[in-house]
Amino acid sequence: MATEETPLKLTYGLEAVLPIEVALHRHRLIMFKEELNNVVLQEALDLFRSVRGDVLIREALCKLYIARLHNRTVKLHHIKVRDVVLCCTEVVVRTGEDDKLTTN
Repeated sequence: MATEETPLKLTYGLEAVLPIEVALHRHRLIMFKEELNNVVLQEALDLFRSVRGDVLIREALCKLYIARLHNRTVKLHHIKVRDVVLCCTEVVVRTGEDDKLTTN
């Protein structure tokens, strides 16, 4: 599940124009008007918080979905007093003369 938004839009609130699009004279570059662009850009920045909020909600739903999938496969084990439990209590300290090929 994706957020359906580009990282650039989530960070700065705008879309990028690729250099190849500039070289090919795409329709959106031919019809570009700076005054109209400034108005549209201001409107897009006003909506930026709502877009980011929608993405955060989608991200939280994806995390919840993945957590539920994970929790279905995890088996719960109850530990009682006097159960045998494997634990590591030994601390390994290496000296300066040890190298890759020495024994533990």
